[in-house]
Amino acid sequence: MTRASRVILVVVTLMSAVAGVALLTAFSSASEGPIGTFLDRVGAGVASFEHAVRRRFSGAGRSRDLEWLEPYATSVARLRQPDAVLLGAYDSRLPGTLEGVVTLEESLGVTLPLIQVYTAWGDKPDQRFPLQLATSIADMGSIPVLTWEPWLTDFENAVHPTLPLRQARDRHGLAAVARGDYDFYVDAWASDAKRFGRAIFVRFAHEMNDPYRYPWGPQNNSKEDFIAAWRHVVGRFRAAGADNVVWVWSPHLAYQYWETYYPGHDVVDWTATGALNFGSVAHWSQWWTLGDLFGTKYEALAAFGRPIMLAEFGSLAVGGDRAAWYDTALTDLATRHPAVKALLFFNASSDRTVTYQTVDWSLPDDPDTARTVAAALRRWPAAAPNLKASKQSQ
Repeated sequence: MTRASRVILVVVTLMSAVAGVALLTAFSSASEGPIGTFLDRVGAGVASFEHAVRRRFSGAGRSRDLEWLEPYATSVARLRQPDAVLLGAYDSRLPGTLEGVVTLEESLGVTLPLIQVYTAWGDKPDQRFPLQLATSIADMGSIPVLTWEPWLTDFENAVHPTLPLRQARDRHGLAAVARGDYDFYVDAWASDAKRFGRAIFVRFAHEMNDPYRYPWGPQNNSKEDFIAAWRHVVGRFRAAGADNVVWVWSPHLAYQYWETYYPGHDVVDWTATGALNFGSVAHWSQWWTLGDLFGTKYEALAAFGRPIMLAEFGSLAVGGDRAAWYDTALTDLATRHPAVKALLFFNASSDRTVTYQTVDWSLPDDPDTARTVAAALRRWPAAAPNLKASKQSQ
């Protein structure tokens, strides 16, 4: 068979698979229940097949740059005790496309081992375990980081009549999770995570000690509610055999007594926190250095004896010198904070999650800052495995 014939065969096969998915979708407008689950699995297979085709005819590319990550991706035990710093990012175009991640990598001269996505609890198709997206991330050579947010009001009472009405669910909602009221959902995620099979981080109910931002915070739940829910969820995953999940506990360090929310060494693999400088964009904000945001709390977080992830890392440009912020933050970071084993850039170009105005955290849209970050990473020995081969000599 000629090369042209092989290409035609592959394209026809791929189009047939996509057409099959479209046909099945037509029979299920909401894509819920067993049909929706089946569509997810077919979609994951199509995505994996498509990636394999691209690799076959265009070369390994990005995956080749991440061959060094394979021992971590295939060994959760090693991922729990990493001997390298893993760079990563969240990009606001996710989950729709991974192109923003690739653009960020090009601007910084790195290939990112970790790719973060945010996903909420609920009945909608995009609130199931993101099997297709996780498969695409893994096929690109990276490890998915799932920030899993328990928005309990997204479940339909018509589907789950035993749940309280929406307006009553958040009050002690985590106690309900701990009782098993949401096991129908937790168990489905656990089953799909096991089926995915490859290493994956799950950052569950992050910033659980923030009384303002999320309904799973202390305005609705006690720390005992949170700890019981965490231990219950981890237990359900382990009972399902989803041993490929790395559990990330992520408090907000700006609030007192955050350490009292720790669920226990036996159910936490990594600790994490955010490090976002909002500058003077809001009345409650000011120009904070990484030392202000994280450095003063580092020793207390490191005392838990777990690798630390800076899960949301970035600075706005309002109120100070953004490029200088990154340069100072990244210089000798691994030496100053050796327990930090992952740093994830927050590459959101139109963020309104905290402020009432749209703010821009993206780096490729700010070439001067991107160049500063790229130069800082090249001076940072701990970042060396993440650098693109073509950039390491620069």
